[in-house]
Amino acid sequence: MTNQTIMDKEKWVQETWKAYSPQIYNLCRAKCTNREDAKDLFQNVALRFCQNAQKIMYQDSVYPWLVRVLRNCFYDARRLRCKEPPFTYVSDVLGDYMALPQERSLFFQSGNVQNDELNRIVGSLSQTDREVIDMAFHKGLTNEEMSAMYGVSLNAMCKRRHSAIKRARRVLIG
Repeated sequence: MTNQTIMDKEKWVQETWKAYSPQIYNLCRAKCTNREDAKDLFQNVALRFCQNAQKIMYQDSVYPWLVRVLRNCFYDARRLRCKEPPFTYVSDVLGDYMALPQERSLFFQSGNVQNDELNRIVGSLSQTDREVIDMAFHKGLTNEEMSAMYGVSLNAMCKRRHSAIKRARRVLIG
């Protein structure tokens, strides 16, 4: 690669980014709820643009590619955020239940008939059902908060919670 082609590439990157950056930033602001997230998203798009400039340099239209990259970066960041629950959801107080680290599930400390019955019900549920019941009834999270943590739609979380309660009732009744 000669110096002339390197200079042409740098000039093309600068001119193209200068032309599309206001539109891309406006899209970032529309997607994100606050300015800091929008700036992070904008930086990720700019980084991907610079990394892939050689590949997209000779395309007719760069704007659709930039919009696609913006959308992918937005969803990647969202998935990453939903993977790990925020620190505020982590409880310091154990209360009258014990979460087993190998299963991350809800079990009540034995000692009375009520807790033994609850352990039988909770033990018969699937891992997902136990987590949903734990978050909904012990931690008091709303469906919106749980759907954000799991990265699923609100409707899917409502169905999950309803199904978990329904299965727990079936076990309780017999």
